[in-house]
Amino acid sequence: MVLANYFPWYDPGTWSTGCTSDSDQPRDGVYHSDDPGVIARHIGQARAAGIDGFAVHWFAPGNRTDANFEKVLNLSPEGFQSTITFLYHILPGANQQGVIDALRYVMGRYAAHPRFLRIAGRPVILFSDMYRVPDPAGNRPASDKDVATAVARWAAIREAVDPNHTAWWIAEGLQPDYLSVFDGLYVYKIDHACCPNAYRGASRWAGWVRDWERRTGRPKLWVGTVMPGWDDLNSAQPQCADLRVSSAPFARDRENGAYYARTWEAVLPTRPDFILIHSFNEWVEGSYIEPSVRFGDLYLQLTAQWAARYKGR
Repeated sequence: MVLANYFPWYDPGTWSTGCTSDSDQPRDGVYHSDDPGVIARHIGQARAAGIDGFAVHWFAPGNRTDANFEKVLNLSPEGFQSTITFLYHILPGANQQGVIDALRYVMGRYAAHPRFLRIAGRPVILFSDMYRVPDPAGNRPASDKDVATAVARWAAIREAVDPNHTAWWIAEGLQPDYLSVFDGLYVYKIDHACCPNAYRGASRWAGWVRDWERRTGRPKLWVGTVMPGWDDLNSAQPQCADLRVSSAPFARDRENGAYYARTWEAVLPTRPDFILIHSFNEWVEGSYIEPSVRFGDLYLQLTAQWAARYKGR
């Protein structure tokens, strides 16, 4: 199975802010993410490229991202199953009970939907920004180094929402300790200004998951991430502030598809349970495969080739 990160919060003004990657724009015209026609087009393009569903970045019940996730589910044909990447906990003012309530909402409203992603009958939810989880008063750990505190808070949340592990909860990041609470692991950002070519660590990351599986006797999912490139240099401008954790902006040359190929080549030997493409349409960080003015549909074509290879076709 191949999923792609999907971002549902653009509007026509987005493309004139100067914050998008290298000032590139969608080949099919600037768009509004609330438009069902745009969502349907994206689903069609993804399916044609061998993608089996989206991981829709989701903030909160009733939020714009919630409404657009529901559209993704309702507009998807049979065989295209999507889930959320849960982000409620990073919102200003979020507290632990709010996280619990948001997850209960997702499970109650969407888990039974026929187009919600399921593996072995269990619904799947991805999480990001793990250490930013709040306590009951809304306080967050001081840094991503305080893994023990974050793990303990997630354990309390899991106990409140899904104590019997009826769903797959997939954690993000480079801290295998989260596997004591979560059912799998993926890495969101596989290249950094500080750590170029980090994607080459895929075998090590997969090893963490397999080791936890062996030691605990409980199944764990390893999700391998691939990426066509990166360029968030424009996001360093003051008007581009958002909810992302500040990090040094950088650009990773796409090399006309060669970089994308290397990330697939790093992941395939690790035998991932599924693959996550970062991303279908992240236009600020510059990791999109959506057809663009600059690249045309090259990255959809390449995705189709690599997805077919992964699936053994």
